[in-house]
Amino acid sequence: MYSQDPQIEQASIKVRSALVEFHTRNPKKANPYEGMCYCASVTLKKLVGNKVILWKVKDHNGVWHWWCETPDGEVIDLTKEQYELNNNPVPSTSRASKLKEQGRIMSFKSYQKKIDTLMGIIEGN
Repeated sequence: MYSQDPQIEQASIKVRSALVEFHTRNPKKANPYEGMCYCASVTLKKLVGNKVILWKVKDHNGVWHWWCETPDGEVIDLTKEQYELNNNPVPSTSRASKLKEQGRIMSFKSYQKKIDTLMGIIEGN
C-alpha cells in the first residue's frame, strides 16, 4: 500500500504499472525504478495535484532522489526499490530525509518526454 488516500493509492498503482511498461519498452537500466524517481513523482503529482508535495534529497552517491508526500507527511516513494534491491538506504525514509528540500517541476525535455510517455501508458495511448 502506498497511501491511505484512495485516489493517491490508485494513481500510485497506475504509475508503478506504467514504470514497468516503460522499462519493458526501454530496458536500459537494471530495473524499472532506477533513475525514474523524478518522472514517477511528477507523474503522480500530475494525477493527484495538490494532494502530494514533491521532495528531493541527495542519496548516498550524491544523486538527487525524488518522492512525494501528502501534506500530513505520508511518504509515497514509488521508486524506493532502486535502493532496496541494492541494499542501500532509501533516501525518503533514511536519515538523509532530514535534509530534504521541496522540489518543483522542471522543464528539461528529456524528463518531460518520459513523463509524457508514462502519462500515455496510464491513459492507454
